[in-house]
Amino acid sequence: MQNLKDFFKEKSIVKISGLILLISIIIVFFIPSGFSQNWGGGNRASSVVIEKPVKEKLSITKEIQGKVVSSVTSKISPVTNGVIIMEKIKIGDRVKKNQLLATQDSKNIKYNLKLKENQLSNANINLQDLVNELKNEKKIKLIIQEQSDILKSKYERAKGLYKTNAISVQELENATSTYLSSQQQVLSKDKALNKISFRIKQAEISIEKFNLEINKLKEDIIDAELKSPIEGQIVDLFPIQTGYVKGGESLVTIQSNNDFEIELEVPAIYLDRVKVTKEIKGFDIYGDTVSALYRATLLKENPRTGTRTVRLKFKDKIKSSLQANNASINMLIPISDAEPVITVSKDAIIPISSRQVVFVMVDGKAIKKSVKLGSSVGNKVIILSGITTDDDVIVRGNELLKDGSAVKLAGGAPSNSKKKIKGDQWTLKWQGRGGERSGVLVIGKKVSTFNGEKTDVKVQGNNVKFESPLILPFGTITLSFNGEIASNNIDGTLTLKMPNGSENEVPFSGSKVVSK
Repeated sequence: MQNLKDFFKEKSIVKISGLILLISIIIVFFIPSGFSQNWGGGNRASSVVIEKPVKEKLSITKEIQGKVVSSVTSKISPVTNGVIIMEKIKIGDRVKKNQLLATQDSKNIKYNLKLKENQLSNANINLQDLVNELKNEKKIKLIIQEQSDILKSKYERAKGLYKTNAISVQELENATSTYLSSQQQVLSKDKALNKISFRIKQAEISIEKFNLEINKLKEDIIDAELKSPIEGQIVDLFPIQTGYVKGGESLVTIQSNNDFEIELEVPAIYLDRVKVTKEIKGFDIYGDTVSALYRATLLKENPRTGTRTVRLKFKDKIKSSLQANNASINMLIPISDAEPVITVSKDAIIPISSRQVVFVMVDGKAIKKSVKLGSSVGNKVIILSGITTDDDVIVRGNELLKDGSAVKLAGGAPSNSKKKIKGDQWTLKWQGRGGERSGVLVIGKKVSTFNGEKTDVKVQGNNVKFESPLILPFGTITLSFNGEIASNNIDGTLTLKMPNGSENEVPFSGSKVVSK
C-alpha cells in the first residue's frame, strides 16, 4: 500500500513539473517582448506613442442617441393612360440618374400628334386665305375711297353753285345723295375689313394653340420613356411587368443616396446652445467620427420627456454605412458654454484603485502622474489638473508600464543611432485611430531614413514609395507610403499593414522642411 502511495505521489510531482515547464514555454514564446521586460525586470525600453495635451475652448457635452432619416423621395409616373412595360428592376436595386425604368405605349399619343399636325396645316391655309382676302379688300376700299373723294368734290361745288342760283335744288339733292351713298360704301368696306382682321386674329390664336398641343404631345412621346431623375435606391415598385396604367399613378419610388439627415430628441433647455453651435460632433456604431450642422427644430414637443425634435444635416458626404433610414448614430450636444480646457485622448487614462493616472515620457522614462478628470468629449477627456500642455503623454503602449520604466518612441530612432543622415527632410502627417500622426522622412543621396530608421526609398520622377516598420506593444505595423511630390508638398496614400494580415488605407500629406 505504501509503495502504491509513493507511486502516485511521484506521478503527481511529474505532472506538476510538466505543467510548470509548459507555462514557462508559453511565457517565453507567446508573451510580447515589451511585456516581458516588466515581468522580468529587464531594462529593454517599451515602444510607446505620445501625444501633447491640447488646450481648446470646449463645452460640456451630453451624448444623445439619434437616427438617420429621409423625408424626400422621387416618384416616377406615366403622363397619360396607357400600357406600361417595366424594365427588369426590383425593390432594393440601385439606379443611376437618367436610367430607363419603364416604357409607355405611345401609339395613341403619336396618332393624336398626327391629327393636330393636320389641323395646324389647315389653320395655316385658312390664315393665308384670310390674309389674301384682306389685301384684296383693302385695294377695293382704296378705289371706293377715291370715288367718294370725287363725289365729295362735286357735292361741295354743287353747294356753291346752288348759292348763286346756278343750279336747281333737284341737282343739289342728286349730288348730295350720290356723295352720301359713296360714304356708306366706304363705311361698309371698313366694317368688312374689321371682320376679316378679327378672323385673322382667331386663326393666329388657333395656330398658337395647335403648336402648344403639338409640342406637348412631342414631350409626352419623349416622356413615354420613364427615366430616373436622380441616383438612388428603389424603395417601392408597382406590382406589374406589363399592363394598363392610369396617368399619374406611381410606378417607381426612388430614395436619393444623399438625402439624409440626423434626427435627435433634444431636451428643450439645451436647444439654444444647439442652434448656435457651429459644428456638432458624434460617432456611428463603428466608432467613426461624424460632423453635423444644425438645420431646424420641428414644431412639436414631447410633454413626457420635455424634448423637441431637431434635424441636423451632415457636414460632409454621408458614408454608405449610414445611408439607411433609422440607422443609429450618437451625437454630442453642448450643455454648457465653451470654456478653455485641456484635453487628451482617453487611451492615455489608466484607472488605478480609486484614482486615474497617466504616464508622461521624460528623458526616456515613463513617469506616472495622477490626474483629475472632467467630462468626455468624443474620444477625448477633459483634464482638470495633473498635467499641462508641455507634457508628452503616453497614449499607446502604456498598459503595463510602471513608474520609471524605460520607454522609446514607436518607430523612432534608437538611442545609439548613428550620425544624422543628410538630405531633403519631409514632415509627413496622417490620421490614425487616436488622432493625427506624423513622421519625418529624410531622402539622402545614398541612405534614407524614416523617423531615424534606415529605409529603402524609391523615387521615380515625382513619385515616392517606401515602407517602414512601426513597432507597437501589440505587434509591428508596416507603413507603406505612396505619394506624389508637387513643389514643396507631397500627397498620397498610406497603407497600414497589420500584424494579422489586414490592411487599411488612409490619405497622407506632407511638406518639405526648408532650411532658413
